[in-house]
Amino acid sequence: MNLNDCIRRDGAAWLREQNFWLFGTATFKDGSQVTGEQAIADSKHFFNILDRRMLTRKELAAGLRLERLVFLEYGRLGVNTHMHFFIKGRRWRHYREIYSACDEIWQERISKAHNLLIRDNLGVDDTRSEYCWKELSAQHSDVLLTECCFLERR
Repeated sequence: MNLNDCIRRDGAAWLREQNFWLFGTATFKDGSQVTGEQAIADSKHFFNILDRRMLTRKELAAGLRLERLVFLEYGRLGVNTHMHFFIKGRRWRHYREIYSACDEIWQERISKAHNLLIRDNLGVDDTRSEYCWKELSAQHSDVLLTECCFLERR
């Protein structure tokens, strides 16, 4: 087993342990015309808006964010920039609020947005946790978009 296979296996196991509530896929109108830098900027903008909508000023001032892992992908042929993310809220009411806010924010605030599909991630099979590591290779070693990820220390 090579290093990338080990990272995929261990990354998927670790991701499952985080118990994220929702899984999202955000696409652009023409992913071939969106650079990695543009996708990163749009993703950061999207999650900042979502955090401000869901969290109190006091939580934001304390450096808290919605817990999430974000993956930037370029598609099978390397020309379809998009992102996947796992997310959970700080309170149970956030489940429904995040679910409804994500598509609205993506459509209204991201200029090259196409669509955002969000799905329940509670009690689903484990293949999603493996799916986001699929583009990990020598060509794309930076699939985890750390600029947008947030996990609380436990």
